[in-house]
Amino acid sequence: MAKEKFIDPKLENARVYKKALCNVIYSIKPLLFIEYLYGIYRFYFTRGELRLCNRKMKTYSVLTILSFLITVFASIDFPTLVSGTAKSVVVMEEVPVFVVLVQYTTSTITASFLVNSANIGIFNKLAKIDAVLEAESISDYYKRSRMETYGFLFVLVLSHLINIIIELVTAEEITVHALIVLPLYFIQKLEIVAFCKYISMVKRRLALINDHLKVFVQEQEQKKNKTIFSVSKNKPDSKENIEINFIGRAVDGNTKIRDLASMYDVIGRICSVINEVFNFQIFMTLVSTFTYVVITIWSSLYYYRTPASNSGELINTAIWCFSAIYTVGVMSLACERLLLVRNQTRVLVNKIIMNYDLPNSMRVQAKAFMELVEAWSLRIYIYDLFSVDITLMLKFISVATTYLIVIIQISHFV
Repeated sequence: MAKEKFIDPKLENARVYKKALCNVIYSIKPLLFIEYLYGIYRFYFTRGELRLCNRKMKTYSVLTILSFLITVFASIDFPTLVSGTAKSVVVMEEVPVFVVLVQYTTSTITASFLVNSANIGIFNKLAKIDAVLEAESISDYYKRSRMETYGFLFVLVLSHLINIIIELVTAEEITVHALIVLPLYFIQKLEIVAFCKYISMVKRRLALINDHLKVFVQEQEQKKNKTIFSVSKNKPDSKENIEINFIGRAVDGNTKIRDLASMYDVIGRICSVINEVFNFQIFMTLVSTFTYVVITIWSSLYYYRTPASNSGELINTAIWCFSAIYTVGVMSLACERLLLVRNQTRVLVNKIIMNYDLPNSMRVQAKAFMELVEAWSLRIYIYDLFSVDITLMLKFISVATTYLIVIIQISHFV
């Protein structure tokens, strides 16, 4: 008699989790590869496991930072700047370079040395969510996520190439210093793209929870609205059968809503960790963008008063300023979309709570779910000062307008 095969549930769960982790890394791998080229190592992925960065990675990060510091400082004409013979506008335009250089140095050190464990925790939690929600069963779920990563990178490279072409065309003189600084601005945008991808990955998991809730709510509404007598034959609809009811039947022993609530709790914790990982990065992006705006305004007044000056430099600075503001807008939009998906979660959970035909135990689970939704706002804050959403752009424009008025008033007395 043949022996029946017995599969250990723990081993099976470990296998599913490990496969989910590999798929999550697969979806973001192109972005991680480009970060590796610049010495940014968030973790070490080997044999299906996430580990802390080894010595080789940390050494490469340090060497990359030193190479940028040496090349940037070596390309600056310090004697001219110190002697005061350089134009004031030229000196002012060097300020954003130092801001971006500080941002790259601190971000690389933070990512490669300080927040390895936090990044590992984020991806482990994402894999846990995918394993519980059976994301692998969804057609092309990870392929679409990987294509989204390629889309982010394509837009990033295209926008940076446009900026480079405009700089080469409008610049009065192409210097080695300008060419060396260009990769730093690319890295700054790359880190914002990484932040947006992290937020997008969280949003996709929350949308998956919403899909499961939506299928359950729709089935319950159909049961309410179906007629008692039906003349037509019950033919299955192929489109409706594609949707799988993750929650299942409305019975007392069903705890699937609780499982979805626990996954939302994990998503809330992921957002909190993402906030910690990218806090300084977002703050420095705002600082550099604001610096660009102020210098652009000041340069505009300078070139306006000096007709003999080359207007190409002003156009170049304005284009880079617009690019920086666009980066802040993309970051704000990514967070705003996450908040919109959270609002959908609240609406769906509320429908379950208000459905008095459901068993009391399932409605109690939905009430606990609603408490978690209220507890985790999924908002990204910049050192508890500003919330990263669409209102951030309005605040930024308001502050920039205020400084525009102040600088114009001061320029009349200079």
